[in-house]
Amino acid sequence: MKQYEEKGAQLLGLSCDTVPSLKVWSQSLGGVGHPLLSDFHPHGGASQALGIYNAEGGYTLRAVIIVDPQGTVRARHLYPAGVLPRPDEVLAELAGLIGR
Repeated sequence: MKQYEEKGAQLLGLSCDTVPSLKVWSQSLGGVGHPLLSDFHPHGGASQALGIYNAEGGYTLRAVIIVDPQGTVRARHLYPAGVLPRPDEVLAELAGLIGR
């Protein structure tokens, strides 16, 4: 998380799961170092607005979205099930967008 903070970024998780479900999931992993946001009601509203909602399955797709301070989406990358984003690639893209 420190690497993102050094670039002035805030890392957040977004899921269509309820807050209690997210809490249990986080605890099962031994804790998650960033805030988890519930997009439960209206179900998937934020995920739909960001273009990362799977309507057939009713869940948020795995994605990295970089939003600038004005609320403009600057980058969006979707990842298939089982594939995790590479932090070094995300940090490099973020550095390129902010010029450092």
